[in-house]
Amino acid sequence: MEAVAVVFPGLKKVLLGLLSLLFVLPALQAKWHLLPVPPLEGYSEPSACPSFSFENLLSDTYQPQFETYLSDRLGFRELAIRLRNQLAYSLFNQVHASDVLLGQHEVLYQGGPTESYLGRDYLGIDALRQHAERVRDVQDSLARHGVQLLYVLAPGKPSYQPEDLPPSVQAIWPGPTNYEEFSHALPKAGVHTLDAAALFKKWKPTAAYPLFPRGGTHWSGYGVTLVADTLFRAIEALTHVDLPDFTTVRPGLVTTDSLRFTDNDIARGLNLLRLPRPYPMAYPVVTFAAPTAHQQRLNALLIGDSFTQSFIGFYPYLSKLLDNHSRFWYYNEYTYWPENIPAESHVVHELNLRQQLEGRQLVLLLTTEQNVSKKSFGFIDEVYNLYHIDEVVK
Repeated sequence: MEAVAVVFPGLKKVLLGLLSLLFVLPALQAKWHLLPVPPLEGYSEPSACPSFSFENLLSDTYQPQFETYLSDRLGFRELAIRLRNQLAYSLFNQVHASDVLLGQHEVLYQGGPTESYLGRDYLGIDALRQHAERVRDVQDSLARHGVQLLYVLAPGKPSYQPEDLPPSVQAIWPGPTNYEEFSHALPKAGVHTLDAAALFKKWKPTAAYPLFPRGGTHWSGYGVTLVADTLFRAIEALTHVDLPDFTTVRPGLVTTDSLRFTDNDIARGLNLLRLPRPYPMAYPVVTFAAPTAHQQRLNALLIGDSFTQSFIGFYPYLSKLLDNHSRFWYYNEYTYWPENIPAESHVVHELNLRQQLEGRQLVLLLTTEQNVSKKSFGFIDEVYNLYHIDEVVK
């Protein structure tokens, strides 16, 4: 008993010291960054330090703004957020991330594509058919200037893999969707169309490896190689240009540890301590040959969403098969590729559209199911107006 009595006061001091250190450490970390802490995934704008004034103080606006400012810079904040997210995910199957749904078998979905799968953004038959007719009009106008147009419809994960959607979503009867109507309206209007969404559903029963990752919202690196084989054959047939050869050897690397590019993009955004276990993902070996005397790289303008990035991020299809004058306009807003263009604005609407179309051999539009509602990102209407004005003047 005497030994315990002697030790106990010392133990109290140790516990008190540890507790004090627990309160002080975040401040020390914020000031001197004692330990490396990985940043959180996703974009967030840290709050600015509010300006002090008696008016703000009396109106009770300064205090909460300053509290937010300090909270954003608290030491070990990122670690605490990851711990909270991990506990919610592991214990209650909850995710603390905007626009993310946790499906069955730990399959992750984005809310936007799921809303489109349910038909929540449906534009109506007339609007979609009218837009398809306008695409055909633009296709004809471009053809008169020696430019071919190809429209690519990329798949959405919810419509490709509805069996793993959350039960609450599966209980909802889907309405008509923009993709369903537009995918029929385009070929009916005579538009050169590659329906990659339909191809994915066709390939799904026999695909050797996942065409969509468990923790990602984009088509997988493996799926991209399948699409690329079909896409560039279609481009050659449409433009009558013999592109440089490339060879795909499947499956290549199969891994659950070193996922590439967007194959775990939703999972990373959950900001957990331990990411959910992914599917085994395959990364074929793709080799590109130099152009022969009868081959050439294509001068193309691509307008598309994030699925178009896959032809850069997984494999260098664009840089190997398209020439240096080619461009990829992300959402028709800014030039995503090439990254550095001397003396040329990266903002699309600061460019001269007529000049950008001159000399092209191909215009390729790529949109996923969820972005059909964006009506070709405004590009078709802009080109229609450009050539329509020419016709009126003549």
